[in-house]
Amino acid sequence: MKRIKWVSILVAIIILGSFTLADAQRWGGQGRWPAWSANYYHWNWNPAAVETVKGEVMTKDVITPPKGKSWSPAVGMTLKKEDSYAVYVHLGPQWYIDRQDMGINVGDIVEVTGSKIMVEGNQVILASSIKKGDKTWQLRDEKGYPFWSARRR
Repeated sequence: MKRIKWVSILVAIIILGSFTLADAQRWGGQGRWPAWSANYYHWNWNPAAVETVKGEVMTKDVITPPKGKSWSPAVGMTLKKEDSYAVYVHLGPQWYIDRQDMGINVGDIVEVTGSKIMVEGNQVILASSIKKGDKTWQLRDEKGYPFWSARRR
């Protein structure tokens, strides 16, 4: 009787373990929000194209993922640089940015450091840090890995 009990427990552990393994393979080990840790943007980080820009926040947007994509919504903003040139800045997933309590609004002057990349023919800056006044928020490390990603090493 004891042997049947232990065999049943062992079978249950194996079955539960296989579900966990299957789920990890499905998400590629990327955690709960797979697209934001290993999507197109992050693999196009270019350390040679990192720059710092300062300007006024013209718009702050929630970016809706393309139809058919399982990404969570993201936050971006249009920044009018001091030389009157506007640039679009991609901050990160909305769930993460909202938790940072940045308090950045349209009209604020901010300084953004990030990598310039091309997305669908448009230049975008992937923000690695954003500074408003004397507060700075780090969003990505020097290799471009986002701080919200479990894959960052």
